[in-house]
Amino acid sequence: MSSLAARFVPSCPSVARRAGKTSSRFSRSTRAVVVRAAVVPAPKGITMPPKQPDVPPPKNGFVDYAERMNSRAAMIGFFALLAVEAIFGKGLLELVGMTTGNGLGFEL
Repeated sequence: MSSLAARFVPSCPSVARRAGKTSSRFSRSTRAVVVRAAVVPAPKGITMPPKQPDVPPPKNGFVDYAERMNSRAAMIGFFALLAVEAIFGKGLLELVGMTTGNGLGFEL
């Protein structure tokens, strides 16, 4: 049985590592991978813009920081509402005094 294991060369690299041998198929090479890319020229009759358009600065307070703070405040409010409903065992409308769950009032 040991002679069979000595002649066995696994094709999977993880099996080869466990067996203490490395397969020549999966050994690391020192060759570099070269990737070349080129810009495709525009078709005839199409003119390219002279420069990329500039994006104007945000107006009316729609900036990243304000939007981030607004979303955080909304998350805090949502989880606070869930906590209030869990503590009192009622929904927010029932806590305010509105009755819910009685239907629309015109059932037959």
